[in-house]
Amino acid sequence: MRRRWRLAAVVLLLVAGAGAVAWRHQSALIGRAAEWYLSRTTDPARQRAVVGGLHRTLLMQPPADVLVPELFDVVTLVSRRVATGEMSLDWAAHLYTTYVRDLQAQRPKGVPRRTPDEIRAEIDRYVAFYAIRKRPDVRGVTIVLGTGDDVITLEEIEAAERAGEEFDPRTGKLR
Repeated sequence: MRRRWRLAAVVLLLVAGAGAVAWRHQSALIGRAAEWYLSRTTDPARQRAVVGGLHRTLLMQPPADVLVPELFDVVTLVSRRVATGEMSLDWAAHLYTTYVRDLQAQRPKGVPRRTPDEIRAEIDRYVAFYAIRKRPDVRGVTIVLGTGDDVITLEEIEAAERAGEEFDPRTGKLR
């Protein structure tokens, strides 16, 4: 019986240690998971939806259907860098729009299609050209846990406004 408790304590300690390591490096894990998930997406309609949504977000015209698979590969390869904080969303948007512009100018029919290694090399070339570096104060994408005590609802803002209080959008607090 004593041996089982000892084994249970060791297993619990190992699980807690693994959880702490996973929490500490969650942005890298999220980046790998995003890249893995996107690389497994082979449905052309899903790829078109992802690329089309990104183009809408960036206020760009939808790409030609022949360019979607390569642009989806670009999204897949950039996702890990964004998740880990190696590249900001702003830089990712700039590199993506630059890649789209160059693709449309140089290969409007998408032929020959670049391999993921060639796309990775092109992204690395952009990163080197623009001297993009990871900021030391950026941890990347993390899971936020909290109680929600610091969240102000719309009803609270409207009630404060009726009571004559002001809302500071920079701090998210009532004055």
